Amino acid sequence: MRRAWAEVSIRGKDVSMDLRPHLLSLSWTDKADDELDDLQLTLEDREGLWQGDWLPQHGEQLAVRLLAENFRAPGIEELDCGEFEVDELTLESSRDGGDVVTVKAVPAAARSSLLLQRKTRAWADAPLSTVVADVVGPAGLDLLYKAPEIVYGRVEQRQEADLAFLQRICKEQGLRVALKKKLCVVYSGQSADRLEPLELRRGELETESLSFRRTLDGIYTQCVVGYTDAASSATTEKSFQPELPPTTGKVLTINKRIEHPAQAERVAKAELRAKNCREMTGSFECMGDTRLRAGTVLRLTGWGGFDTDYMVQQATHSLSRDGGYRTGVELVRALDY
Repeated sequence: MRRAWAEVSIRGKDVSMDLRPHLLSLSWTDKADDELDDLQLTLEDREGLWQGDWLPQHGEQLAVRLLAENFRAPGIEELDCGEFEVDELTLESSRDGGDVVTVKAVPAAARSSLLLQRKTRAWADAPLSTVVADVVGPAGLDLLYKAPEIVYGRVEQRQEADLAFLQRICKEQGLRVALKKKLCVVYSGQSADRLEPLELRRGELETESLSFRRTLDGIYTQCVVGYTDAASSATTEKSFQPELPPTTGKVLTINKRIEHPAQAERVAKAELRAKNCREMTGSFECMGDTRLRAGTVLRLTGWGGFDTDYMVQQATHSLSRDGGYRTGVELVRALDY
């Protein structure tokens, strides 16, 4: 018999047993590409408990784990959703007393200092890892840097929130930023796409819905970056084209102020990746699967011309009274450049 349940802590206290009779649904969305994960709990509250002393306060921490028994094999699988801070509270009240309280939360790592306060500052002759550490350290986060080291002659944060600034400069280098627990993780999108894929064949997925899309709209054969050299002020171009490019013949043109040719090539590759991963996309919903996380590479076979390696752009794990444990994913093509 399959069954799934949630373990939830509020203010460091395990409230799973108190929560269970009231929990209508729990949803956790694990996101890639610099977006923040989100958590939502929907609670039946006829007795008014969650409107009173049990109501979490803004900024209070939640920790959530999902456990699934006998789903893909005998035994219990665990999915650690992470630690969150309460961000929004809503109440829907009706005449018959069917009150419903919804608690929404964001990763605890995304502290207000990273999201809200706009800052202006600059770094000179600094590695990217140093810049990131300088930004996230005061927010109480450790840095896990899993990318090539890049040294800036000068990089500026101009009236930007810290997280927006980090996302911008990392994206320009083809890198991704993820906030997980007490870590800020910076990693290469290309390296992530080359991870060992999880193979899923047609018939293995107990899907309720599945769709794929192939398109050449907004897809490019190469990217050309026109840039002004920061040192010489000379204007020149740098291009990038993968070994097996899409056959659209279209060229993506980008103009930026860039320090040196190597940076221009990284920007060209990053911009082309961001567009061309949309050449093949997909989505499906299946029975709960703890293996499906943002950044997981899936090798899907059995769908003919839609067979390829995909990267999980986001995975939503939901637990509800009516539907049990379900997982929905959104996919983009995994690229080799």
